[in-house]
Amino acid sequence: MTKYIQISIFLLAAIYGSEPITHSVSLEYGVTEKFKLFSLKDIISIEIEGKDIEIKPEGLGKSFLEKTLDYRNQNLSNTSLLNILLIKKVVPVIEDDWISDLHLLDDLTVKARFLFSKKIDEKRVYRLDIKQLNKQAVDNRVNVVILGNDIIKVWTDEKKNIIKISFTYKSANYIIDMLNEK
Repeated sequence: MTKYIQISIFLLAAIYGSEPITHSVSLEYGVTEKFKLFSLKDIISIEIEGKDIEIKPEGLGKSFLEKTLDYRNQNLSNTSLLNILLIKKVVPVIEDDWISDLHLLDDLTVKARFLFSKKIDEKRVYRLDIKQLNKQAVDNRVNVVILGNDIIKVWTDEKKNIIKISFTYKSANYIIDMLNEK
């Protein structure tokens, strides 16, 4: 019995006492992927600590995101799409097929698929499609941006470890570079 209590305490300490994960978001606007009109680095930071997510503007990011967004007590379990993308940072084994029973923030149920697109400079590029399963109104800003994007691209290495995520929302590209995380 003592052994099970020790294991439970260890797991809880690992979940709630872990270092926060911080990702930096950049903005690019261009005619094509290679021809960029401008690029702004590190305009938004995403910090994940335990079950809490904080998204805050940095510098020029205040003109894109007026205030810090706090999401407390979120379900970031294995069925969370944000867990897959921002914490585990690995494309699931299932690719090119829909994965059901995933969720975004506030337990919004979605299904997603990672469609392998092409290889560029020894990096695998996937298109990530996401569909909302129930048609309830969405008022969470992060969920609105994820569901309302034009396209989400996920770059990985050969082992499917995520290197970079880009999503196009309202004609601008937002880039999360996993190699430069803090």
